[in-house]
Order: sequence, then structure tokens, then C-alpha cells
Amino acid sequence: MVRMHTDTIFGNFNHMLMRNSIYFISALVVLSCSVSGQSKYIIENREMLKDYFLYSCIMHGFENSDIKKKDHSGAVYIDLLRYDLKALHKTDSIAKAFVSSIETSPYENRNTKGIIILSIKEYKSKRIDEFIKSMDIYMLKE
Repeated sequence: MVRMHTDTIFGNFNHMLMRNSIYFISALVVLSCSVSGQSKYIIENREMLKDYFLYSCIMHGFENSDIKKKDHSGAVYIDLLRYDLKALHKTDSIAKAFVSSIETSPYENRNTKGIIILSIKEYKSKRIDEFIKSMDIYMLKE
């Protein structure tokens, strides 16, 4: 009789443990799906804002050229980016300041600036990664 009572107690305990495990695993699956979806949204927007930084560097670096007349990328970025316009203005200002800081180089006796190569180097820098992450406060909700 004691054994039967013990089996009933442990049987109920095992059933309860199994049921709670299923609830726990289900909750983890739901949470991980929601977090990964949000992370993908954040990562994609950060990457695109970073690309916008590089685009802005090129535009400011070649302001006297016809590139703005021949390229519509700026409008596409503005349409696709999911940030408040403050983030775009700040990113553009950072790019403009960076390009302004590029000095003329005597490379091959041409007295030119390495706008694209230095902009790509800056684009890949930790400083820009940190700046882009700081713009998350301006990211619009999905």
C-alpha cells in the first residue's frame, strides 16, 4: 500500500514536471523567435544607416561633381531607413565633418584627397560602429 501511494505521488510529480517542462520550452521558443526577429530588424537598420554614412561621405567628398544629379541613392536610403530624421541628419553631419578633416595628399604628386579610401576605412572603424549603435534611440518601431 505504501508503494502504491508512493507511485501515485511520484507519478503525479512526473506528470506535473513534464507539463511544466513543455510550458517552459514553449515559452523559450516564443521568446527566442520574438528576440531574433527584433534583432534582425535592428541589425538591418544599423547596417543601412552605416551604408548611409558612407554614401554621405562620398556625396560630401564630391560636392562639386555631377554625382548628385546622376545618383538617386540618397532618396532610396531616406525611404528605406527606419530612423527618425534626426539620425539621418546626425549621420550626415558626422560624414561631412569627417570628409572635411581629410587633408590633401602628395600621393603621386597629384595633391588630391583619398576621399573614398579613407571614407571606407572610417566606415569600417569602431568609432562609426559605436556611433551607429548610439542612433538606436532614433530607430522607429517595426
